[in-house]
Amino acid sequence: MHDFDGMVGQIYDAAVEPGRWRQVLETLSDFLEGAATKLTFQNARTLHSEANSVRMPPEADLSYAQYYYKTNVFLPRIARLSAGTLIPIWDLLPREVYQRSEFYNDFCRPGDMCHSIGVVLANEPDVRVVFTCGRADATGEFGPEHLDRLRRIGPHLVRAAGVGLRLSRAEIVRSANVEALHRIAQGVLIVAANCEILFANRAAEALLTQADGIRIEKSSLHATSPAHAVQLRRLIATAADRSEAAGGDIALTRPAPRRPLSVLVAPLKIELTWFVPGRPAAIVFVADPDSAPRTLQGQLRDLYRLTPAEAAVATAVARGEGLQAVADEVGISLTTVRTHLQHVFEKTETRRQAELVRLIAASGFYERH
Repeated sequence: MHDFDGMVGQIYDAAVEPGRWRQVLETLSDFLEGAATKLTFQNARTLHSEANSVRMPPEADLSYAQYYYKTNVFLPRIARLSAGTLIPIWDLLPREVYQRSEFYNDFCRPGDMCHSIGVVLANEPDVRVVFTCGRADATGEFGPEHLDRLRRIGPHLVRAAGVGLRLSRAEIVRSANVEALHRIAQGVLIVAANCEILFANRAAEALLTQADGIRIEKSSLHATSPAHAVQLRRLIATAADRSEAAGGDIALTRPAPRRPLSVLVAPLKIELTWFVPGRPAAIVFVADPDSAPRTLQGQLRDLYRLTPAEAAVATAVARGEGLQAVADEVGISLTTVRTHLQHVFEKTETRRQAELVRLIAASGFYERH
């Protein structure tokens, strides 16, 4: 008998401590009675893909990132699926097409991934994330009981992936740095199981002050709509307690013409030195679709403390422009552009233009037009 609640806790721990994902994949391999498991990450713009796997050949992840992602006959079909969709592979592709493919014969068979089930964890404008569990050909296909197990654990994987993406984009993967949280454009709150607010970033404070969708009452978080108040409290309680139904999504309605707030609630592991000692807590992300998005330059200035000139140079470089073109656009000398770019490298902890471009792309920033 598997410790389901313990497994759920591992998943949410990995959301804020990515180094734990390998152990989670090992646990999921056992839970689903598979041979190998992997997380596949695809850049939705370039289609370049990478995988982190367990129980596959040691060179599998590298060879996948260098070549085999191009042969993956499932990725174009997965691109059309929403987060949370379960994937018995025969629902995506006829068996004979898959078994004739280079991907099957040269990558899946040696890696004991001949028969697979999985779930789409994220399908966003910049990135797709897929969890897959596989079996060797000799073991046979997964049965209905394995899909039932995946159906139980899938929502937790989806929520954990959502939290991980949000945190990674804010450069707070390993430590929830308070100043970094304040720089996030959407609201972020840390709340106890009883909905007591332990922390709110500036965006969340603004929403609480407006009392439009969410509000604060006696130091606790509440939905302004009575119809959603109970549901929000339940999501927070289950997330903080890491129950089988931990967390979830909810749309909090507001008076017309304002659109609903989009809210994601998930468990959070609090270290002894952070906020309060060892207290069960949930992290709540609140997105306001009616708020004006910040420009790319503004996001870079806030997140990395760039000067306006440095942010302008970083933005131009991110668009793929040469340094002389950047100098002409910004109206400064080539020497000054190089100086600004060196400062950008130092502040973003990158060393080359290619690294800077990858950092900005991975952060999910967009230029306003």
